[in-house]
Parts: sequence; C-alpha cells; structure tokens
Amino acid sequence: MIKFFRHIRQRMLKENRLSRYFLYAIGEIVLVVIGILIALSINNTNAEEKLRGKELVLLKELRQNLQADLLDIQGNVKGNLVRTRANEMVLEALRNRTPLSDTLKGHYGNVLGNYQLGENTAAWENLKSVGIDLISNDSLRNTISALYSTKYTYLENVEKGLDDRHQWNHVYAQVLEHLNVDAMWVSATPVDHEALMDDRKFREVLKMNLFIRKYMQQQYEMVEGEIRSILAQLDEHIRTLEGRP
Repeated sequence: MIKFFRHIRQRMLKENRLSRYFLYAIGEIVLVVIGILIALSINNTNAEEKLRGKELVLLKELRQNLQADLLDIQGNVKGNLVRTRANEMVLEALRNRTPLSDTLKGHYGNVLGNYQLGENTAAWENLKSVGIDLISNDSLRNTISALYSTKYTYLENVEKGLDDRHQWNHVYAQVLEHLNVDAMWVSATPVDHEALMDDRKFREVLKMNLFIRKYMQQQYEMVEGEIRSILAQLDEHIRTLEGRP
C-alpha cells in the first residue's frame, strides 16, 4: 500500500501537478491519522474490556464474601434476640418476685453470651490492592467502601470494646457467683433465687447487659440491611457487566 501511494506521488510530481499533489498529501496524512485513531480506539476498547473482566471476577468474589457475612449476621440477629429475651424475663421475674420454674431456668441459662461478626474480607483486600476505582459504578463503590471501612470497623469496636468487655468482666462473674449452669445456653439454676430478688448488683449488671443487647441488635440489623442492599446493587451491576437484562 505504501509503495502504491509512492508511485502516485512520483507520477504527480513528474506531471507537475503540484496543487493536486498537495491535496493528495493532505489526504494521505488524514488517512494515516484516521488509521492511528482507529488503532488507539481498538487498543482502548481491549484495555477497557480487560478491566471490566477483572472487575467482574472481583465483584463475584465479593458477592460470595458478603453472602457468607449475611448468613453470619443473621445468626447473630437470631441468637442475640434469645439473649435479649432471657435478660428481660429474668429481670421481670426478679422484679415481680416470680417463683422459680423450668421456663425461668431456661432464661437464666441464656443471660450470658454475645456475638461477633466474622466478616470475610478477602475480596475487599484484593480490591484495595488493585484499586477500588476498578469498580465502575460510583454509588456501588462508595457503599462497599463505607461498609468495610466504616460500618464493619465500628461494629467490631463495639463488639469487642463494649459488649465483650461487659460480658467477661461483669456478666460472667455474676453467673459464676450466683448460678449453677446445668447446660450452657439451655438451663441454669440460681444458688438462691429469692436472694437474687434483693441483689442490686446482679440486677444492675443484667440491666446494663440488656441495654447492650438491644444496642447490638440495632447494629446487627442495620448491617444486615446494608449487606442486603449491597448484594442487590451487586447483582444489578454484575448483570450489566455481563450484558444481561
């Protein structure tokens, strides 16, 4: 092709057709520029396709991690409700001076216990290593970043710094002193049920535990909602990347 253009130029010069030669030269330059632009466009398209393919792989991995987190936190929500109910029922029984029963023993057996989310962060760490800007959906990128960087971090802080500390420093100490545990999280028998009705420290420890249980319930339900919302956004964005309706 280059040889062909060269022959045309040489013929025009020999025929002294300078004006046409210049027009032809300009046209040739335009064709070369167009060719370069097409090549760049193809390269950019290929590079973009590679990025979106990498994004798709990481987002699918992230989706699996979040599904596991959702199952974990759903267990925390259900279990924490049991602990909350147990503390409420024991406090009510002590306040009303209710006689001991098998049902109440079941509640005594559940006053102790807390939960921690074992979040799966492998995909998030991979995303951070390659750059979270890889996520092409701005809204999705921001919500994912907020979940891992802010909400998971805060939840872990209150689980360990508030809930866990109160459990082991106060609730567990009271359980050891005042209860005979028949089966952990099944049943416990007070050493002296009637004496507990007038034991202010025992009641106050349970009151604080109940407050923490309700607060943790709010946190778990909030994070559960966030995970569900992100999973829905992920599904929609993954369908877009795959070209599915």
